[in-house]
Amino acid sequence: MRTIMSRTGWLLLAFTLSVSLAAQEAVRTSIPESVINSLDGLQKTRTANRVFNVHYRGSYFWALEKSVYVNVAFSADLDGDAVGMKERGKKQYDERVAAEMKKLEEINKKIKKEEEKKKWEPPVLVYPETFHDLYMRVIKDGQVIQEYRSHIPVEGEAAAYYSFGTILAPGEYDVLLNINRVDNSKDGTQIIKLQVPELTLMDITKPRKDLQISAPVFYGEVKQLLQSETRFTVLKNKYENGPAQLDFFPCASNTFKNSDKPTLTFFILGAVAVQSAEPWNISANIEIRSGKERVAKFEELKLNNPYFYQPIEFIKKDKDKTSPLPAGEYMLVVELKDNNQGSQAKGVFEIAFKIVE
Repeated sequence: MRTIMSRTGWLLLAFTLSVSLAAQEAVRTSIPESVINSLDGLQKTRTANRVFNVHYRGSYFWALEKSVYVNVAFSADLDGDAVGMKERGKKQYDERVAAEMKKLEEINKKIKKEEEKKKWEPPVLVYPETFHDLYMRVIKDGQVIQEYRSHIPVEGEAAAYYSFGTILAPGEYDVLLNINRVDNSKDGTQIIKLQVPELTLMDITKPRKDLQISAPVFYGEVKQLLQSETRFTVLKNKYENGPAQLDFFPCASNTFKNSDKPTLTFFILGAVAVQSAEPWNISANIEIRSGKERVAKFEELKLNNPYFYQPIEFIKKDKDKTSPLPAGEYMLVVELKDNNQGSQAKGVFEIAFKIVE
């Protein structure tokens, strides 16, 4: 295995962008009174309703210089509701067209000459771009510190989950969600107790006796965006680091086929940075274990920044032969060592995963 060196600029890019992105560029658009009342009630009672079955699915965190880029994932039963709204729209359209055609027919009955009879072409039925909006409110110590709105995408594949990103300092927050039909006929709510970890540049570079890592995440794919996105935006079946121009497709669980090649990522905390072209000098040794048996060991990696980004292959090595891992439960063991002068920091981390047929 080898490190993808083209990705090492991600961290520095995010650090640079965070200087000017104290908060996302988003215009506070007008909020329907019904949504304001719903959010106010949710903030006061801390009791969500069950409309649209809105559920928190987890969060992903990206280190910035003085804050953390947070991506919140949630699920909601909107696909079926959108289909129903389309069907109602089509029915209303058909009824209006039928009414107009009937009027035209009555008018034409009174016109004897065929060439003088009125003609009418019904307008093209155009569905709205979205059927639902997300309103998000962030509460810190009882005060509203952020409030944004975004359309929720409807086109494309079925939604396994949705996500949105925002920038927050480490700490505890209440994140209030309101999903509102665009016609204001129904809304669903949820409240999320969000803990943003200490993952700023200062937190990462603070020397530690033992190295630590952020929560490890496997990605099935990462895509480069053509341009940065700084608006508050809801996405479907992925999440986005807009300022860094990256789309992430996290794996739903640590369960894979042996033919998969997911990418493992995390931030390394506690390694010493020195004044040089490559401030960090971290080595990483990776092996796969089945119980106490080591079934694979890979070449040592050299990292020159504290963002670990490594494709993983599920192969078993037996002398000079390799073969796919059979189905079963395994442990990915990552041993990290800070090699910069004056540091003795090390760390060993175990990440459980499963191979299925």
